[in-house]
Amino acid sequence: MGNFTISTRPVLFFDIDNCLYPRSKRVQDMMQDLIDKYFVEHLSLTEADAKMLHQKYYTEYGLAIEGLVRHHKVDPLEYNRKVDDALPLDGVITPDPQLRQLLEDIDRSKVRPWLFTNAHVTHGERIVKLLGVDDLFEGITFCDYTQELLVCKPHPEMYALAELQAGVSSAGECFFVGQSGYDHSRS
Repeated sequence: MGNFTISTRPVLFFDIDNCLYPRSKRVQDMMQDLIDKYFVEHLSLTEADAKMLHQKYYTEYGLAIEGLVRHHKVDPLEYNRKVDDALPLDGVITPDPQLRQLLEDIDRSKVRPWLFTNAHVTHGERIVKLLGVDDLFEGITFCDYTQELLVCKPHPEMYALAELQAGVSSAGECFFVGQSGYDHSRS
């Protein structure tokens, strides 16, 4: 990690998946299918067992990959290439002028927009580039698959990392737009 400086402006964290684009794009469904396929192929499981173990790891750790790394010594970057980076997103995620306008209308003198995702950086950057909004955020906090210990939401350490990277001194200076938050597709 680099040097992070404390800012006087609060941070508006945006989750990426199913937040910056609508759930109706079915990216989560495509991702679930690729994760299950990965479990089947790399752990020699039946589809039913793969789905169960995938859900168990997701529930226990916040991400299926964390269970795969902990219990099966899976290379997280290989997993990322075969799951997140393998998603066929071209034509599914497209530039969104309405989202862009919403983000451009944020008063940056009062708040700093920041990306916050459980995915690895390549997935997050790919999504915002496809949406045509990659230039509207001051940074991104992500689950770093290059680290030995994966830190992800909902663990408190991930939120502390986001605060550190975004340069805020307390959680009171953070606002979060997530999957259950604002749905730009309805505006």
